[in-house]
Amino acid sequence: MKLSEAHFRERRRSFWRKIIGAGGAITFVSAVLLVFVFWVKAAVVEVTPEAASLQAKLSLADGWGWVQRSQVFLLSPEASLEVAAPGFIAEKIALQRDTIKRRVIVELKEAPAIIMATATPADERTQWRLDAKRVSSGAKLYAAVEAGSHSLTVTHPHHQPQTLTLNLERGEEKTLEFALKPVRGQLNISSKPEGAPVLLDDRPIGKTPISMAQAGGNYRLRIETADFETVNDTIDISYQNQVADRDYQLRYKKASINFRLAPPDGQLMIDGKTISTKDMPVELEPNREIIINYSKAGWLSRTIKRTLKPQQKEDISLSLKAEFGEVVIKASPQADIKINNKPAGQTPQTITLRALSHSVHLSRPGYRAIQKTIRPDSRRTVQINETLLTERQASQAESPAVYKNSIGIELALFTPQKTAQFQLGAHRSEKGQRANEILRAVSLDKDFYVSRTEISARHYHAFDKQTPASNVALNNVSWEDAALFCNWLSARENLERFYVNDGGRIVGYNPHSVGYRLLSEAEWEWLARYAKRGASVMFIWGNSTTIPKGAGNLADESAKKNVSVYIPGYNDGYPQLAPVASFKRDRAGLHDMAGNLSEWVHDVYATDQVEGVLSNPLGTLNNTGFAGHVVKGSSWRSGSLPELRSAYRQRATGRADNIGFRIARYIY
Repeated sequence: MKLSEAHFRERRRSFWRKIIGAGGAITFVSAVLLVFVFWVKAAVVEVTPEAASLQAKLSLADGWGWVQRSQVFLLSPEASLEVAAPGFIAEKIALQRDTIKRRVIVELKEAPAIIMATATPADERTQWRLDAKRVSSGAKLYAAVEAGSHSLTVTHPHHQPQTLTLNLERGEEKTLEFALKPVRGQLNISSKPEGAPVLLDDRPIGKTPISMAQAGGNYRLRIETADFETVNDTIDISYQNQVADRDYQLRYKKASINFRLAPPDGQLMIDGKTISTKDMPVELEPNREIIINYSKAGWLSRTIKRTLKPQQKEDISLSLKAEFGEVVIKASPQADIKINNKPAGQTPQTITLRALSHSVHLSRPGYRAIQKTIRPDSRRTVQINETLLTERQASQAESPAVYKNSIGIELALFTPQKTAQFQLGAHRSEKGQRANEILRAVSLDKDFYVSRTEISARHYHAFDKQTPASNVALNNVSWEDAALFCNWLSARENLERFYVNDGGRIVGYNPHSVGYRLLSEAEWEWLARYAKRGASVMFIWGNSTTIPKGAGNLADESAKKNVSVYIPGYNDGYPQLAPVASFKRDRAGLHDMAGNLSEWVHDVYATDQVEGVLSNPLGTLNNTGFAGHVVKGSSWRSGSLPELRSAYRQRATGRADNIGFRIARYIY
């Protein structure tokens, strides 16, 4: 059969369609292969440890790709790889197509074994120890441990401990139950006295002594009797302490006393112990003798004894009688008596007084009063036998021979005797005598202190800060300045001021003050001519007209350029002023009574003739007019023998470079 042309054309078209289809398939496959080669990322997964590798399972999540055996193929940009193996903790690893390595290592950790245990009794005091280490407390235990052998111990204070050895696999869960057995302990109870009923958790168990078996536990114990204080105790029988021993010393129930006391507010003592009268009634131990004492000043004390029974209550009244005692009061010389500021006659006296504290005052004109505090006693006579001292005797006893005052001035005590009268001034026959050195009879009998040195600039600086502080004797100071310095120093040491000050002007003085002052003219001359010397002397060093070496800072060879008259051949080393105490002390123990500075004294300058004996003269009370004041002693400008005499006196009204001062004060 002859095929038509149309048939051949159709077969040709079919052939080409197959050729074209095959070419398209080849092209598609080639494209897929190209995508696989250039887009799919592959990596080998290595699982460790070896035990995990043998059973490891791999899977992809959160992305496109697939797993084939130990290889992972990743199509999406990122995915998660899950690796799991029996007995190990699964791992999830993030993979990224751009950074994935050809070899990925995954290390799996072993899954722990789990122990779940319970214990009865269910108690918070239950303790769990794993391999000897405390891991938990309470009725239940949940613990994750490594695979292997472990020791588990459960304890309770009132039960026997239990220990179990466990061999655990990886990931194994072990459930355990422990039934603890109670401790079997021993309870021993005794008391003094015996026969006391005992309750354990309010349950009677007998009378002491008791010895019995007792299961472990915490118990309340009580002993209660009619005559004894109740005993409450806690007993714990545990695995560590399985035997409980108790020995009780029972105490009797206390007795009590309510006191009524007259007079009130005395001292109540029981067995030597003071009892507050506010603590009524007073509780006491029974069945023994107690000693009760009540006392009050001025009253006879009372002591009683009592023995009380348990729980006995008693009322006791204690009333005291007033106490009196004799006092014998004597004094020499006879003195006036005041008792509690009330006159009581003169010594000697025997007086009956209440046994209270009394003030006894003994006085006599011209004598230092004596104050005593006494307490009479009905059991003995109180004796007062005193010797009164004159004010001078008392002051002498209180006053040291030398003392240093608040600004460092050293003062020495002098005690002239009333009978030692002397002549102030100089007789006309004395060589160098001047008309103003009139003779006056003087008596000194008041003790006084005098500074051993002239006042230095350093001393005066404490009073006037504008004065430079140095140890050189202070000059260019007025009489008023010196008096004001004395008042300032008195106030500093809480002494009554000697000088009367009216706006910086001295208008008088108080002769009875013991405050600081200037030496009187009589005191100055007595110190220079008589003090601690066998007889009156003309010069500080004696009666010789030859000036001894080191006699003082005078107008010597070194001062001849500064003075009109000087002492040839004498050299003291100071052309003008010297520091105080640069030369040794004189016979009276004073420095620079000759030389360095002439010295202001207290007295107003006068040349009046005076009849009779002057006692402790201080001169007129007021400086009226312009009489000036007396200046005593030689200075660094003194170069003639008449000026060096101790009787030499000058009148001055103002400051000078060769005038200073020293201070004094009475002691009474």
